Amino acid sequence: MQFVKQWTTRLSIWGEWIGVGGILIMVVVTCADVLGAKLFTTPVPGATEIISLVQVAVIAFAMAATQRHKGHISVEMFVTKMTPRIRSLSKALTSMLGLILFSLLIFEGVQLGNRYLEANEVTATVQIPFYPFAYAFSLALVPVAVMLLVDFIEVMKKAEN
Repeated sequence: MQFVKQWTTRLSIWGEWIGVGGILIMVVVTCADVLGAKLFTTPVPGATEIISLVQVAVIAFAMAATQRHKGHISVEMFVTKMTPRIRSLSKALTSMLGLILFSLLIFEGVQLGNRYLEANEVTATVQIPFYPFAYAFSLALVPVAVMLLVDFIEVMKKAEN
């Protein structure tokens, strides 16, 4: 179990760096677009498309880091009032539901990538293919799903004791 945790931690750190790189790309493209439009009357072609696609990658790759840091929202007001057993059951249920949700998102993302690839779908202005972003979205969610599975297993082990 420790190996899996280390593996997902490494992947989530890589995801954070991909997210940082994506934010830098968004800043550079936005600045170039604004400066180009205001100073040279030549905006960056497809700037909105580029920023939109990179934004999807940034958000998807940041999810694993958020899961690793336990940064997702929980309603502390209700959770603290629960008995330890109910709290454990609640954590197990939310981990399992999250695992199901993220597994479906991974599957659907791959299917969407396959459809984009087969249809040769690209953005309207600069002809950027959509399929790499759909596949990247799915890949970015794998560590989140694994972390949720580990959380579920750990809660169930604690419940047995």
